[in-house]
Amino acid sequence: MNGRASALAALSIALSSLLPGQGPALDRNLSCVASLELPTQGLFAARAATSGTVTALIRLDSSGRLAALQLTGSDEFLKADVSVSLNLSRFTTRCGNRNVEVIYSFTLEDPATDWIIPPAVRFAPPNRFELTFRRVKPNVDPAPPKSERK
Repeated sequence: MNGRASALAALSIALSSLLPGQGPALDRNLSCVASLELPTQGLFAARAATSGTVTALIRLDSSGRLAALQLTGSDEFLKADVSVSLNLSRFTTRCGNRNVEVIYSFTLEDPATDWIIPPAVRFAPPNRFELTFRRVKPNVDPAPPKSERK
C-alpha cells in the first residue's frame, strides 16, 4: 500500500505539470536574485498620496533576464519606483523561465520635508521589503500662469 501511494503521488506531481494553466515555478525566497536594486531613491514614492504595498511578479526569460513585470498596488507613484528598481536588478541564469515574487511595503510619514530623505529599509523574509519614507512637500509655483496675469 505504501509503494502504491508513493507511485500515485509521483504520478499526480508529473501530471500536474502538464495541466493547462500551470505556469512556471514561483520563487518567493529570492533564490533567483543575483542583485536586487531597492526603490530607495524616493523620486516617486516620497510624493505618493498614501502609504501602500506593491507586489511585483517578475517573469524571467530562458536566460534569466526580466521578460515581463506585473505590479499590483493602488498607487502609481509607488509602482513606478518599484518598476525602475526591478529593471535595474539582475537574476541568475539557472532560474530561466521562472517567476519571482517580491513584496514592497511603503510607509509615508509626516511631517513633510522640502527634500527627499533616504528611507529606513527592513527585510522581512522570505520576500518582503519594508521602506519608510518622509513625505515630500509638493512643488508649488507661486506665480500664476502668464495667461492669468493682468
